[in-house]
Amino acid sequence: MKCRQRQYGLMKYVYLLNSLHDMNDSLNELRVQYTSTLQDYLEGGGEAALEHAYELGRKAIAEGLGVLDIASVHHDAVIRLIQCAPQESAHITKRAAEFFAESIAPFEMTFRGFQESIANLRDLNMALERSEKRFRSVVQAASDAIISTDSSGNIISWNRGAQAIFGYSEEEVLGKLLIILMPERYRDDYLRNLVQARSIRESKNIGRTFESHGLRKDGSEFPLELSIASWRTEEGIFYTGIVRDITERKQAEEALHRARDELELRVQERTEDLARANAELEQFAYIAAHDLQEPLRMISIFTQLLAKRYKGRLDKDADEFITYVVDGAKHMQQMIEDLLTYSRVGTSGKPFEPANCEAVFDQAVANLKVAIEENGAAVTHDPLPTVMVDTSQMIELFQNLISNAIKFRREEPPRVHVSAKIADNEWFFSVSDNGIGISPEFMGQLFKIFQREYVAKYPGTGVGLAICRRIVERHGGRIWAESEHGKGSTFYFTIQKYIEAQGTK
Repeated sequence: MKCRQRQYGLMKYVYLLNSLHDMNDSLNELRVQYTSTLQDYLEGGGEAALEHAYELGRKAIAEGLGVLDIASVHHDAVIRLIQCAPQESAHITKRAAEFFAESIAPFEMTFRGFQESIANLRDLNMALERSEKRFRSVVQAASDAIISTDSSGNIISWNRGAQAIFGYSEEEVLGKLLIILMPERYRDDYLRNLVQARSIRESKNIGRTFESHGLRKDGSEFPLELSIASWRTEEGIFYTGIVRDITERKQAEEALHRARDELELRVQERTEDLARANAELEQFAYIAAHDLQEPLRMISIFTQLLAKRYKGRLDKDADEFITYVVDGAKHMQQMIEDLLTYSRVGTSGKPFEPANCEAVFDQAVANLKVAIEENGAAVTHDPLPTVMVDTSQMIELFQNLISNAIKFRREEPPRVHVSAKIADNEWFFSVSDNGIGISPEFMGQLFKIFQREYVAKYPGTGVGLAICRRIVERHGGRIWAESEHGKGSTFYFTIQKYIEAQGTK
């Protein structure tokens, strides 16, 4: 081994001697050419000969000779020739000074640039150190755990947030495998993913934020939120994870879920109680109304017989009293019939089926033919859709709204118009008129049973609009009205869009 080292050293020495010999050969050759060229100048070759001498110097520098070597060549040539032409020494010296100033300038600039580069590099290093200190301060001050590992899963960076969350100090974890922070059930998957990431240089979890569980030093588990990033250097690939303890958030979510489940249960129980109470109330209303019909019918029949048989045979007051009884019996009978209709909306409704609303409109108008003709009303409509409804209840809904529009009229003939438009997943129907309108004070009572704005002037029981509301609600819709007193009203209601097997209407 030592013999080989000596041989290698000897070879280097021989190579160096040869290099020096080659350099001396080049320098001697330049010395001969340079001296000859200056000799030409002194013999009358002029500035061209002198310039040629300096061009030889530039070429030699370009080929690797140093400026000091060129200066040595110039010095030897001048000493040898100046004795022959002392009067030319000043000019040769001046031109030589210009040449060497020109030759040295790039080196001077390079040296200055080198000094500036060193200064800039020093400034950059200082700035980098300050930036690194700031970054480390931010990392250490973070309440989240910020942990870095190498490609083998060894922990290389650990901040105070990690210590607070996991319970380990920096000295306890640096160089340890990251799996010490994981419950046992996650470790095999982590190691497989780590091997896969090293082989394909990527991981499915990089750049994602997901939830998992962590393992504290004391052995307790906790829910966490984790974001992972990767970074590369000359030494390989590294990973940094930001871990957030989400125990409080999970506890709040669980409390919210429990409260929601409890509320849903209470709402369900309340809805069932309300549905049961409504069913019982509807049954009671139906039975009460049905049982009242027979005695009321007897009262009506006998009061009408009394009025027919004894009208004009008793005094004027008696005739007036009999009229009151007959009218009251008729009104009561109409109220009972309307109450029965109201109670049957939810109990005696038919199954929903596709119904063409234009046919529904035509049937409602036919049922109101007498009232339309007597009032000179004009009832029109735009194209109407097909919807999934209880057809008989839909006819009743149209009939009630059109009837009210004709009944609550002004002096001019009634004008009623029905239209429909689609919005989202609903049809919006409107029934507008040019009637007397509705006062703002009564809007809140409009769809309540037995509520009437004009009791004396217009006949009715105050049940019609309540029936309309129940029909619309049974079909999953809403009903409301807009009106300006003295200028007419528009009633709106919604019905779900009907979707056929082969299309949408």
